[in-house]
Amino acid sequence: MEIRSVRGMSDLFGGELHQWSHVEGKIKEIFKSFGYSEIRTPVLEKIEVFSGTVGDETDIVEKQMYRVVTDSETYVLRPEGTASFMRAVIEHRLNSSGQASRFFYYLPMFRHERPQKGRLRQFHQFGAELINDASPEADAELITVLDQIYKSFGISEYQVRVNSVGCNQCRNSYKETLKQFFKPKLQELCEQCQKRFDRAAMRILDCKRETCRDIAKSAPLITHCLCADCKAHHEKMKHCLTKANVTFEEDPYIVRGLDYYTRTAFEFTSNLLGAQDALGGGGRYDGLSARFGAESFPAVGFGLGMERLMIALQEKQLLPETASAPVFFFAPIGEKAFEILYPLSLRLKRHGIWCDMSYDKTKGLKWFLKQANRVNAKYSLLLGDEELKNNIAVLKDMKQGSQENIPLASLENELLRRAQHAP
Repeated sequence: MEIRSVRGMSDLFGGELHQWSHVEGKIKEIFKSFGYSEIRTPVLEKIEVFSGTVGDETDIVEKQMYRVVTDSETYVLRPEGTASFMRAVIEHRLNSSGQASRFFYYLPMFRHERPQKGRLRQFHQFGAELINDASPEADAELITVLDQIYKSFGISEYQVRVNSVGCNQCRNSYKETLKQFFKPKLQELCEQCQKRFDRAAMRILDCKRETCRDIAKSAPLITHCLCADCKAHHEKMKHCLTKANVTFEEDPYIVRGLDYYTRTAFEFTSNLLGAQDALGGGGRYDGLSARFGAESFPAVGFGLGMERLMIALQEKQLLPETASAPVFFFAPIGEKAFEILYPLSLRLKRHGIWCDMSYDKTKGLKWFLKQANRVNAKYSLLLGDEELKNNIAVLKDMKQGSQENIPLASLENELLRRAQHAP
């Protein structure tokens, strides 16, 4: 019986994992430079964390969550990061200072949907969340962070698209305006949008089906329904983006797929990804804490899809080509040579120097050199009976082809010195 990984869930190893680690490390450094500290939430949450907060009409809650049912509880594998983050904030009173606080996370998420390019059942997401700050400057900061991440990798083929979905007051008014517009056209909408009509009319604007998109093009715009405060917030946020040299365009059809957004909503899209063109996105969600039954406090955040970023970097050929390689490959020929090189390799590793070595004592010089080439080692160190007789080891530069004799008495110090200057 052949056992394979679950469809839509991938193994990562070798050179590909090296590339992922490189990108992950760079993103974490950017978050830290903006003052964001890391938080990690469990992969398993109670279903109420999402069903009562993300929105019962969303695809996530309706059909995408992986459920784990016990005798007394229903749990789900985390399908998105913000609701889990908010649960942790409330549980541990991370908002209690009343001061602006910044967090980021990098976690696997799980959604049961049809796998395709840029959309997997297990995917990885960087998220950033800024709490206790209701200002438009906070919104602009989050967009600037995401913009800086893509710029830092040399990606320029993306668009920053911003909108305001208003507060509860002006959004409710807009929903009624939308329903009046869509009602006579209801039968022309797809089945999913017909279901959304009563409870989530704004999400019709976000439908990807061509027929629904064509109808939505004539729909009233939310920008015409914003209250004075929401309009002022949106204008100030755009002003801040301009000051931060973030190029953006307004898109009144961005409403985001989750129910907790208020005021600012934004997406980063790219033609490098094909049909699934969203690189990342987010917005303000001031009302989310109240959905948990807690005191309301302001918050804004975003999610960055790691798989989609990797696709974009691959398309632009911006990923490192190969994994790092060992500095030394030890080739002990015979038991006596092994007894000398084995402890030496461990001492070098304790100094943080990658030193590869085979523990097979039956192999000859030709095999060792072949292995040193295979792992792309910078140097190979040869030690056999003849070298032991002369109290030397032979250090060979694998790229240059040159070699030299190193006295055994100074071997460790010489290898440490060479490692410091190795690229």
